[in-house]
Amino acid sequence: MEIWVLFTVVAALTQTFRSAGQKRLKSVLGDFGASYIRFSYALPFALVWLVLWMMMTAQPLPQTNMTFWFWVSLGGGAQVIFTVMLITLFSHRNFAAGTAFSKTEVLQAALFEALIIGDIVSIQTGSAILLGVIAIIMLSAHQSGASLSLITRSLLSYQTVLGIGSGAFLGLSTVCFRAATSSLETGDIVLRASMAAASSTMLQTLVMGLVMAIWARHQLVLTLTHWRQAWPVGLFGAITTACWFIAFSLATVASVRAIGQVELLITLLFTGSVFKERISKTEYMAIGLLILSIILVLLD
Repeated sequence: MEIWVLFTVVAALTQTFRSAGQKRLKSVLGDFGASYIRFSYALPFALVWLVLWMMMTAQPLPQTNMTFWFWVSLGGGAQVIFTVMLITLFSHRNFAAGTAFSKTEVLQAALFEALIIGDIVSIQTGSAILLGVIAIIMLSAHQSGASLSLITRSLLSYQTVLGIGSGAFLGLSTVCFRAATSSLETGDIVLRASMAAASSTMLQTLVMGLVMAIWARHQLVLTLTHWRQAWPVGLFGAITTACWFIAFSLATVASVRAIGQVELLITLLFTGSVFKERISKTEYMAIGLLILSIILVLLD
C-alpha cells in the first residue's frame, strides 16, 4: 500500500471522530463555537507535534518565505469561509440540494489543482472521481429525504449556491495547503507538512477568534468554559490536519480527496453495525460506486 493512502485513511477516520464531537457539542457551544474548537484546541497539539518531530529527526524549523505565507493565509481563509458557509447552509430548512452539491468538492479540488499547480489527473482517476461524486450525491439525497429530481430542480436555489460555494472553498483550501507545503525548501515531507498545518491552524485560531470576540463573544467564552469536552475535538482535528497535509505532499490533492471519501463508508459501517440502522438499496448502490471509484484511483 502506498504510504499516502494510509495517511488518507487515518485522516478520514479521525475526521469522523472530530465531526462527531463537533456535532455533539453544537447544542452547547453554538454553530460558531463548535466550529472554532476544531482550530483553537488543535493548535497546541499541532505545535507539540511539530516540535517533537524536529527533536526526533534533529531538523531545524523550516525557513519560511512570502510564497509560503501567501498560500497558508489563502488556504486558511478559504477553509474558514467554507465552515461558515456550511453552517449557514445547515441553518436552512430545505438544504438537501445544497448539501449534495457541496460534495462536488473533489471535482472542484481537481480543477483548482490543475489551474494553480498544473497537476492534471489521468482519465482513469478523473472518471473515478466523477463516479465518487455521483455516489456521494446519491447518498446525500437519500439520507436527507430528497429525490434526485428535486436535487436537479434545485440547481439555481440559494441553498445550492451555498453548497457549491462551500465545496469550492474547501477544494481551494486543500490545493493552497499543498502549494504552501511545496514552497518550503528545507525539511523532510513530514516536517514541511507539519509546519504548514501548524501555521494554518495558528492563523485560523487568531482570525476566527478575533471575529468571534466581536460578533459571537458568548460562544467564544463557552469554548473556554467547556474545555474538558472540547479538547478531544482538537486532538482529532490536529491528527486529521497533519495526515491530510502529509498525504497532499505525497500525491495529488484530487487523488487524496477521492480516497478520503472512505470516510462515508466508515460512517455507514457505524450506522449498520453499531447503531443497527437499516441500509437501503440506494445506499448499497452508492457504496458500490464509491468502492469502485476508490479502487480505480488505487489501480491508476
